[in-house]
Amino acid sequence: MLENKGTLQSAMEVNELAAKGAAEGQQALLEKAGEVGEHLLQGAEHTYQAVEKGTVSGYQAIENGVVGGYKAIENGVVGGYKAIENGVAHSFNKITDKFVGTFLTREGETVEQAKERLKDEQKAQEEAR
Repeated sequence: MLENKGTLQSAMEVNELAAKGAAEGQQALLEKAGEVGEHLLQGAEHTYQAVEKGTVSGYQAIENGVVGGYKAIENGVVGGYKAIENGVAHSFNKITDKFVGTFLTREGETVEQAKERLKDEQKAQEEAR
């Protein structure tokens, strides 16, 4: 019975790691969205100032603003995707390490040693086929 309690506790810890990773990815995306918004506002402000000073025509200012806006959105989307990708990969590695450490290690074996042993066992099984 105590073994089942340990298994349940380990499963809960893995679940907490996954939730934490998802929250970190969401936070990174929100930060990137805020950066995109700031870039768009700065672009609009520069466009307005350029038109006001008469250094560029209204059409040129609109063109520059639109291009700058698209660039800001593009950078924000790519940056947000990268942040989520990194968060998910990091969380997956944490979850994998926790699972291997809890369920697949042998007495005195580290997580890395267990992963290497499992990889070798899988390779041997595939070669035996």
